[in-house]
Amino acid sequence: MKKLMLLTLISASGSMEADLFNPYSYAMNCCKLDNVFYTEVFGGGNFLQTTPYGNVDSKYKPGYTVSGSFGYLWRYGLQIEGEYSFRRNNLNKIRLFGRNFRINGPCSSSSYMLNLLWSPPLWQWGCRLWNIHPFIGGGVGYDHQQMRADSETVHDNNHKNGFAWQILAGLAYPFNSSLDLSLDYKFHQGPLKHLINHSLGLGLTYKFNRFL
Repeated sequence: MKKLMLLTLISASGSMEADLFNPYSYAMNCCKLDNVFYTEVFGGGNFLQTTPYGNVDSKYKPGYTVSGSFGYLWRYGLQIEGEYSFRRNNLNKIRLFGRNFRINGPCSSSSYMLNLLWSPPLWQWGCRLWNIHPFIGGGVGYDHQQMRADSETVHDNNHKNGFAWQILAGLAYPFNSSLDLSLDYKFHQGPLKHLINHSLGLGLTYKFNRFL
């Protein structure tokens, strides 16, 4: 009887070990988590796309963005979150009335967004993708945007508050049931319609599983 119990324990231990190091089994168990709160920090590069604004055509250097969010993970891969983000790019040059001017000045924005995201349950469709999980989503909110240009010939200070929207997409890799690392892309437009932000960076998400 003791030998039988020992063999049973060894067999169960081997099965658990196999599941622990089986990426597909691990992905299924991680992604079954739902009805949990989470928080994410994000940082990366911000690339400001511009279109001519009246007689002014401005070009900006690559900048940076940082953000933080707090959200709730529902069933079926749906997430809802509140997000604050800050972006900043420095001016490279301005084309004014057909002439180019090298001018210093920042363009920055602070955003308060409500996002809805969805992570397709690929493991249920037989698609494994090496334990990597794609996600897509969108958001609406409020922006405070400010532009400033200073030189001997040009002085401009423009700011605007108002409606903002964005589209999000990325790939997430779960280290364990609580911690994810993600590669995120964000397309963001605020009230200054001639400015479009393209952000690319890394996010770190922590799920509060211990409160379940």
